[in-house]
Amino acid sequence: MVIVAAISGSDGSRDVAMQADELARAFGDELHLVHVIEETEYTRRVERESSTRETDSRSIEATVAAEATAGLDEVIGDHEVVSRVGNPNKSVVGYADEVDARYLVLGGRSRSPTGKALFGSVTQSILLNTERPVVTVTGAE
Repeated sequence: MVIVAAISGSDGSRDVAMQADELARAFGDELHLVHVIEETEYTRRVERESSTRETDSRSIEATVAAEATAGLDEVIGDHEVVSRVGNPNKSVVGYADEVDARYLVLGGRSRSPTGKALFGSVTQSILLNTERPVVTVTGAE
C-alpha cells in the first residue's frame, strides 16, 4: 500500500514528511509526497518562465515540487514525489484514491472557527472529503 503525505513547501512539511515516513516504515508501505500547485500560481510561473525561455509544463511542476521537498531527502527514507496542478483539496484526495492510500498525512494548525469560515482550510476540506484515515500533524500547515 501507499502512505500519502501532502507537502506544501512550508516549514511544517518536514514534520509531515517525517511522520509519513514513520508510518510507511511501520507498515512496510511506499511513501508518496504529493505537492499541488494552484492554477493561479502555475499560470504565473509559466508566464514568468516563458518570457525568458521555452517552458515545458512538466518541468514547471517538477521544479515547484523539488522546491517544496528540498531538504527532505536528508530526514526521510525512500519516497516518490508527485506533483499536481489544481485545487489542493481535490488533488490530494483524488491522488490518495488513485493509489488506494492506507493513510493521508497532513499538516494542520489551530485556527478560530471564524478564521476557518473566512479563509477555509485545505486540511479541513480534505478531512471532510475523504473516507481514508488521516493523520494530522498539528502546527505543520
